[in-house]
Amino acid sequence: MSDSYPKSKVMRIVWGFNGIALSIVLIMIIPQGFYELKRTFFNDSYNENDRGLIVGKKAERAGELNIDLQHLMYERPTKIDSTDFYYSSVVVQDKELPQEVIDDINSAADISIFIVGARINIIFFNEDRTEVRRLLPANGYISDVSIGSEISSYYGSNNTFNDFNLYSIALSDDNGDGRINENDNMPYYISNLDGTDLRQITPDSLKLDSYWISDNENEIYFDRLIEDTSKPLIGNGRRNYFEKTRIVYYYNLKTNEFKLFDELQSEFDSIQESFKN
Repeated sequence: MSDSYPKSKVMRIVWGFNGIALSIVLIMIIPQGFYELKRTFFNDSYNENDRGLIVGKKAERAGELNIDLQHLMYERPTKIDSTDFYYSSVVVQDKELPQEVIDDINSAADISIFIVGARINIIFFNEDRTEVRRLLPANGYISDVSIGSEISSYYGSNNTFNDFNLYSIALSDDNGDGRINENDNMPYYISNLDGTDLRQITPDSLKLDSYWISDNENEIYFDRLIEDTSKPLIGNGRRNYFEKTRIVYYYNLKTNEFKLFDELQSEFDSIQESFKN
């Protein structure tokens, strides 16, 4: 028997009680520790803000603990019309998804991986695979991807071929929420059809709602809708669509200039000044 084991009966009882108490404490603390770890890295419920590339302290801490928060996959390659190039989107998805999201995926006949994932890069390659490149040197969040002929003219139903690609891209966690996604600044970029010569065409912080191409394919127009926050909300928690202010900008592909559509805006302002209703 160890010299440290108490010889007194009373002390042996105290010793035993302390051992039992310590065991109970450990049983309570260890699961709580795992729960806190899970709560730190994984959400119990899914929402649109959960999409995107995890960055910052959360990613750093996960790396220290050797925890994989997300995994990657890539789409089936798609041919780019009138070229010998293909492209394939690289998508990131959280490792652990809530059960209701998994059930929705399993029950869907045809579902896009972008519903629960986020496009963080695009790989371009030619038919003989002598050229293979990524769009972004460092991963980001890519939305509104239009590759060549996928861009439609203004309110038109027929697609027209364009010799450029258009993207909306976030490159950093501007709002500090730990993810790069649609909640960050997402300016528009264009590139050549093969993914080369990527260049930004709209300002960082200018939130734009939609775009269309001019009939002569020389200009890209962008819509911006601004809500009047002084107006009351209507029944569905939104403001009346017709109480928003529309502003139109355009980017000229020949001059590489991004401008406000002054002529349209000036004429509208003139009409508004005389509007009495």
